[in-house]
Amino acid sequence: MQRLLLPFCIAALFIPTSARPEPSAAGASSPVPPPFESLGVPVRKAGLMGVLVGPGPEDGTERIYFNFRQDGGKLFLVAVDPATGASAQFKSPAGTGAWGFIVGPDQKIYLGTHEGPDPLDSGQILVFDPKHPELLIQIVGRPAESESYLWQFCVAPDGKLYAGTYPTAKLVSFDPKTGAMAELGVMDPDQKYTRNLAIGPDGKVYLGIGYGRANVVAYDPATGTHTSILPEEYRNDPAQTTASVWKGSDGNVYVSATKMSGEGDQRQPQSVTLTPRDGQLVEAPAPPGAADFRTLKDGRRVLNENMNGTYDLVSPDGTVEHRTFTYAGDGAGLFMVSNGPLGRIYGGTYMPNELFWYDPATGALENPGNPSEVGGETYSMLDHHGVLYLCAYPGSFLSKWDPKLPWNYGRAPENNPRGFGPLGVGHLRPRAMIHGPEERLYIGSYPEYGRHGGSLGVWDPREDTLIENYHHLIKNQAIISLVYDAESDLIFGGSSTQGGGGTDPIEPEAKFFAFDPATKALSFEMVPVSGVQYIRSLCLLGRKVYGVANADTLFVYDISQKEIVHTAPLGVGSVLDCSLQPWKEGQLYGIASTKIFRLDPQTYAVTVLAEYPRPIRCGFAIDEHGLYFGDRAELVRFKWKVE
Repeated sequence: MQRLLLPFCIAALFIPTSARPEPSAAGASSPVPPPFESLGVPVRKAGLMGVLVGPGPEDGTERIYFNFRQDGGKLFLVAVDPATGASAQFKSPAGTGAWGFIVGPDQKIYLGTHEGPDPLDSGQILVFDPKHPELLIQIVGRPAESESYLWQFCVAPDGKLYAGTYPTAKLVSFDPKTGAMAELGVMDPDQKYTRNLAIGPDGKVYLGIGYGRANVVAYDPATGTHTSILPEEYRNDPAQTTASVWKGSDGNVYVSATKMSGEGDQRQPQSVTLTPRDGQLVEAPAPPGAADFRTLKDGRRVLNENMNGTYDLVSPDGTVEHRTFTYAGDGAGLFMVSNGPLGRIYGGTYMPNELFWYDPATGALENPGNPSEVGGETYSMLDHHGVLYLCAYPGSFLSKWDPKLPWNYGRAPENNPRGFGPLGVGHLRPRAMIHGPEERLYIGSYPEYGRHGGSLGVWDPREDTLIENYHHLIKNQAIISLVYDAESDLIFGGSSTQGGGGTDPIEPEAKFFAFDPATKALSFEMVPVSGVQYIRSLCLLGRKVYGVANADTLFVYDISQKEIVHTAPLGVGSVLDCSLQPWKEGQLYGIASTKIFRLDPQTYAVTVLAEYPRPIRCGFAIDEHGLYFGDRAELVRFKWKVE
């Protein structure tokens, strides 16, 4: 049995959130040495991972539990008294976020963490005891050292908790009565995700598996064996990357799956709900709704919850009561930083997907909101004549925002930001966005979960519509870096062998390529450096394209000579995505994991300008004041000159 670890700081007991002032967005989280300067924490909102109704501190009382993630600190719970609306916040000693979230058979709240920057962040079981809130959230332990995610919990009739994992699709268990944890094996030898699971009336654990090839596995606790039960007709099409398992309000297990119907070009996906019967999955013609974990004893349901601390209590008669609470966030993690309109520095955070901007002229730091309808993160931004185009995960969701006008998100032409929606096939994570011929937007993406082969999309900002989409432009590879040369009228790009989540690469090497918008075809594709898996950054200076392959290898392509004229390690560590750019004096500047460096485009000599004391999360923007990047939840500037 693994011991229950106490929190790192027992003295920091819970405080009602109503008694805490909202922190200033300008406060820095930690000191940084010259020539670096902290510009503050742009986004104090946290990502809302889930909500459920559970027991309160006194017998017979209830609380609504809101589960938040953040990268500027550790995850936390907010417990709200539905009778009074009073709230209290409880921090964890480990984990930046948790997908797994359930009320255990012992009436304690359990969480299962996802991967994070610290060793104690990944794949941990955490527990909060409503009877002893002074203990805060505690660490139970890590049931499988190989696993970094605990996706979902379910409770068996014998009181054990089960959870599915990533990255090797395992099943684990925890017994609250004895404290024993167990690693129950890999449920599918080829897949990575046991994303969801449920206990059936027969006592078996049913797991939905993907994202490479859909599977449903039944695990029998009595024998310790597991069996794949998803019929081949739901697995034999490449589009079938996953299946979802859920528990119905009637206590039975159901599976949401897809099969292909029709012949030839007329084949279409058909959604079907299945249920286990006698060891097999059969169609369930009239499945009930899902089991409910958010209904209070008096029948009111918790709905429309939001990371801003708003939610609704809906009575059985339809009466809606709007409620709010506050919390103290340490900061959302910065995912990207970019130059943009009005001379400002723009950026985005991940889970929650929030936009922020910093004005170097005034020092103002603002967080206007989410510029889309997706909650992941913005991967790419582009200033188009004072309007900022943004593309986000999931779906490569495209939006545009005019920072000179009031904020009013929607999909109508008069909205600002205006959302357009996902770009389509081959687009999930839109790593690169540039201007091309006729100032059209060229957007390169990683593919969807379980798929290989990203896309290059072409967006016309005059009509605000996608006019072309090139799927598998580089066969079975994502498009992750782009640059446009107006003289040759070519789009140069770099690929990655990486596919969507849950896949392994099937192509041996990444490609450097040129796409001709006039002919709508590749001019060439080549392997710029032997053995590379990704080309993470490209920039143009004069008649040369400068690229970074894998972590640290520079290659230079001469457009006039039509050949690679230089390759060599940069020697700076791991260069960040999209983090090599030219500046006014004709030098190239870049950011690696801990280093700010300059590259002489003539001699290819590298000069390390400064070393940052912590890993840099993302980069970068550049102006006459310096280089801007993200350190977890903090915006930091490397200053050209130290006053």
